[in-house]
Amino acid sequence: MVKVRFAPSPTGNLHVGNARTAILNYLFARKEKGIFCLRIEDTDIERSRREYESSIIDDLKWLDIHWDEGPIRQTERLEIYKEYADRLIEKGLAYHCFCTKDELEQMRRAYLSRRLPPRYNGRCRELKSDTIKEYLKEGRESVIRFISPMKPVHFTDLIHGEIDFPYDHVDDFIIMKSDNIPSYNFAAVIDDMLTGITHVIRGADHISNTPKQIKLFHAFEKEPPLYAHHSLLVGRDKKPLSKRHGVTGIKDFKAMGILKEAIINYLGITGRSLEKEVLSIEELIETFDLSSLSPSDSLFDLEKLLWLNKEHIKNMPTERLINELGLSDDYNQKVNALRENASTIEELKNLLTIFDGKTIDEDGISYISQFKGLKDIIDNMEMLFKDVAELDKHVDELKGRYRLSKKEAMILLRIIFTGKKNGPPLKDIIPLISKDSIIARLKCLRERLSQD
Repeated sequence: MVKVRFAPSPTGNLHVGNARTAILNYLFARKEKGIFCLRIEDTDIERSRREYESSIIDDLKWLDIHWDEGPIRQTERLEIYKEYADRLIEKGLAYHCFCTKDELEQMRRAYLSRRLPPRYNGRCRELKSDTIKEYLKEGRESVIRFISPMKPVHFTDLIHGEIDFPYDHVDDFIIMKSDNIPSYNFAAVIDDMLTGITHVIRGADHISNTPKQIKLFHAFEKEPPLYAHHSLLVGRDKKPLSKRHGVTGIKDFKAMGILKEAIINYLGITGRSLEKEVLSIEELIETFDLSSLSPSDSLFDLEKLLWLNKEHIKNMPTERLINELGLSDDYNQKVNALRENASTIEELKNLLTIFDGKTIDEDGISYISQFKGLKDIIDNMEMLFKDVAELDKHVDELKGRYRLSKKEAMILLRIIFTGKKNGPPLKDIIPLISKDSIIARLKCLRERLSQD
């Protein structure tokens, strides 16, 4: 049975790039009727925070990404990693390294001076067992290094295809730090091995970790899982998406009024070529295929996300939309009149002030201020209250009396009725606007114009 995992590090809130990894794993697991596991990789003791873990879990729940197993916390499994590191030492596949920071820095400089990539030269690999025991008894600080076989690594990536690393690509890397905390690669392999992960779906920035992990699987005489490294999300500068590119956190998108359906839809189709782009979670699962994912980096397109959000707002059941807005059923008719004009939930909330607001926004004031005879126009606006439904009649009267074009007359009426220069067709919303709001807006307009 297919089994995948999403393994965030709780060193910050859920980033949209990591959310994409979670979504792709979730879609694959559900498509294959497999198991989706949540693992918390919290071995970065200094930066990991339990509040970040809670935040990540809350965001996953909000996205309706539900896991079948977990959360598994690596800091609760430290004895397991130590046990498996000791097994490698017993098999002669790992060793204690007592090199100091100064010695390691000298090695690094020596390699760089020869224009070679820095690596560990294996100087502690040949230490005698008696020497190791003596050093450990003395309390010398040490790490445990894996003896990397001098063999090339080849694997078939389910997205990138065939990938090869040369025989000397991996040096004797650290698997256990001096504080008995496992390295990322070692903990990941032990967890993948013991929990039976069949497919590892993660970002392309992890391709460089794969040869180390494959060598560790072979050291334990286990077959590694299948790997699929999806493309990274990048900004318009082609660099990995980060805070410098603007909003990148799931919580931030939620605060903007982006629906979870839109986020899952966007991240589920990014990097894929599909005939239809507005998809429900059920459709995303049905159409999902790892081979459909492009290996090339994907530009994060906020405008497309907003377009998808607008489509989901238009198509969402009214009851659900009312709930997202935090309103009562009394707003059903008003929400339905405006839903096609909003790209976000926050925009829709703002548009709803059309019906009971008492002010005119700055764009409206600026537009009205350009007309001559404004006081006369405003004083004669009482005609609107006799029969607000006769919109065409009022437009014709304004055109004839004040030499306005039809467009100018319509915008003028819209501003006075709704407080905004732009919006949905007036005919659709006029019956829903209270006369008290219109009177309040006229009062606001008189006050503002008297100040200018």
